[in-house]
Amino acid sequence: MNELHLDPAASRLTIRTRAAGMLARLAHDLEIAAPALRGRARLDGDAWTAELEVRVADLRVAGVLRGDRLDPGALSEGDRRDIERRIQGEVLGGTDVVEVRASGAARDRADVRVQVASGSAALAARLSSRELGEGRIGVTGGCQLSLAALGAREVKGPLGAFKVRDELEVLFDLTLRPAG
Repeated sequence: MNELHLDPAASRLTIRTRAAGMLARLAHDLEIAAPALRGRARLDGDAWTAELEVRVADLRVAGVLRGDRLDPGALSEGDRRDIERRIQGEVLGGTDVVEVRASGAARDRADVRVQVASGSAALAARLSSRELGEGRIGVTGGCQLSLAALGAREVKGPLGAFKVRDELEVLFDLTLRPAG
């Protein structure tokens, strides 16, 4: 069995939200970054298990999405702080750390469980892994995560003019290095 640790400086996890509703075009689609990640993986041939932790207090609004292009300067600093406060207090209230556990029999698919204070969700993720040299492995992929499955409150705008779609897009590019 081979144990690897996540290299936080070389790893990235982002969450993309999309607005829905009658006035959705007045709302912002957002990209939220999780800059401080902790994690590890254990490899046993092609089979593997992994754990990842995301501190809720570290989640940051990276910017507004225009299609799939990120505009980091579209929000004022005050708007950015308000959104981050809402994520921490309302959407993920009571959760200090989002815990992610994943496993797979091959390196192209994962069965994932995401745990927050309000509940947990099971999902499948698509993966792509590559050898980076010096025992390091890069893993990229994505999945859809349901806020309702997590037991999170629905996120709505004033007077219900828009809401955040239930399905969040989670994208990751992780680098694992040998333990020790």
